[in-house]
Parts: sequence; structure tokens; C-alpha cells
Amino acid sequence: MSKAMRKLGFFILVALLFAGCATTQPPAPVDNRSALRVGITPDYPPMIFKQGDRITGAEADFALRLAEGLGKTVQFVELRWDQQISALMEGKTDLIMSGMTITDARKARIDFTDPYLKSGLFTLMRSEDAPQFNSLQAIRESHSTVGGVAGTTGETFVRKNFPNALGVVAFPKASDAVYLLKNMRIDMMVHDGPSIAWLVSENEGTLKGFWEPFNQEWMGWGVRRSDQELLNQVNALLRNWKKDGTLKEVLSKWLPYLKDFE
Repeated sequence: MSKAMRKLGFFILVALLFAGCATTQPPAPVDNRSALRVGITPDYPPMIFKQGDRITGAEADFALRLAEGLGKTVQFVELRWDQQISALMEGKTDLIMSGMTITDARKARIDFTDPYLKSGLFTLMRSEDAPQFNSLQAIRESHSTVGGVAGTTGETFVRKNFPNALGVVAFPKASDAVYLLKNMRIDMMVHDGPSIAWLVSENEGTLKGFWEPFNQEWMGWGVRRSDQELLNQVNALLRNWKKDGTLKEVLSKWLPYLKDFE
């Protein structure tokens, strides 16, 4: 074999070796953005709930916008209400976005973003009972059976502030109150304003809300205490939304009656 042929064979061999090595290299990384894991309990319309299999509501809209602003995708993690804080602390979720009220008790375990909604506790009752429950004093001092969603500020408030209650009934979700009221199992429910307004709109012939709040509460999103970077990023986006009208746009879509309890 000539020297020229040996040289050609050498270059062909080298080329084949490089080609073989190229096939064994791992594929180029795909642009797969990390997910923002959002803890939700989707039984609280209009804040977070399901329509069929689709997660919707004000919190869902906020979550999608937050993820976009953070350069992430959204992963909704459905949990029972009483699992939300522990799941966040254990690193199973990154944010709680489920209509959670900011309280000192909760702040002992997690941090909260700046508040995004001012609300309060209101009363849901049967329409025929409205004449006797016509003031906060009459409601609070009545000899009635009062309901509240288990583990919420509403249940806590009732247990502390209804001295004459014949009983306090705690149930898993706000919509349970409709059945309990219509079947005379409870006489009223105390819960967040957005939820009360939604239930009245769905049952306006039989149920009524008393639209003077017992208190003033603020809603925020729960963040793991060790995740200060995320807290700062979310607060920065929230401040921008307050300036550019995004916050008002989303809240007005889902809470058109907002002026009633701002």
C-alpha cells in the first residue's frame, strides 16, 4: 500500500472514530423550565375550584401569571386544606395559593407574601331567617347552631365569639353549608366574603348573606421560610401588578362585587 493510501486510510479511520463517539454523547439539553409547584385546595370558588377537570378561579389566574413572570411552568398540587402548610414546609410545594388568610398563628410556621386582597368574615343564612339575624350583635348572640369550614379562621372565630351557640358544626368545604342550611342542620355559617358571595349567587332564592363583616382579614400566598428568594421575587411581581392594573383586572373578573367588602 502506498504512503498516500495509508494516510487516506488513517484519516478515514479517525473520522469514523469521531462519528462513533458522537453517537454515544448524551443529547443536548432540552429547554424544560422548572415548575412552580402551587399547593391548592380546589373547593373554594371563586378563588380556586374545578370546572370538570380544569383548575380555575382567581388563584389559578394568579398562579399562571406568576409562573410566567418567574420563567417557570405551573404544577398544581391538590391537597386537603389541613395538609397545605405541612406540605409547604416539607418542600412538596413552593407556594400556597388557595385563598389563605394571613394570621399570626400561620406566620409562626411559614412566611406570607404581601397581601393581595382585603376581605373579612361574613354570615350566610336562610333567606327566611334574615329578619331575625339583622345585625352583628343579633347574629353573634343568637341561640343558633353555627357552621364553619374546619381549620379556617371562620371556625376559629365562631368558637371564640358565639357564646350562646347551641352548637358549632365544622365541615370540610364551604359548599357543604348549602345542604346543611337547607336541611336545618345549621342556622348560619361564618366564612370568607368571596365564598359567601359565590354561594349566595348560586342559591339566591333560598340563601342570603349579611354584608357587614365581623372583622378585616388579608389574604396572601404562603412561602416556605427558607425560600426568601422566591418570596422577594413574588413580592416584586405583585408590586408591579398593583401598579399596572393586573391585580385589579384579575380580582374584578372573579369578584365583581369586590366593593362590597373592600
